[in-house]
Amino acid sequence: MTRFIWTLTVTVGLMVGACAPTTISPNWGTAYQQMRVGQTLNPTAGEQLEPVEGQDGMANATAMKTYRKNFEKSEVDFQRSMVSSGVQTK
Repeated sequence: MTRFIWTLTVTVGLMVGACAPTTISPNWGTAYQQMRVGQTLNPTAGEQLEPVEGQDGMANATAMKTYRKNFEKSEVDFQRSMVSSGVQTK
């Protein structure tokens, strides 16, 4: 019986302790925000409405075509295993 009371006391104590309020430090997330700001090349780029100068339309079209082609399903045969598992296959 005393073991049950002791176990019950410890369990209730842990449950009450787990409900204690927690505080986050005032500078929580500062490093993340500084990293994001540091990686932004031009923070006002979204506000500029004039067209981009110096890019060739044909070169851009070719680049976009190549980019989209990378997402197409390839015709490669994946029936054979590239990794040898020690078992001979036909």
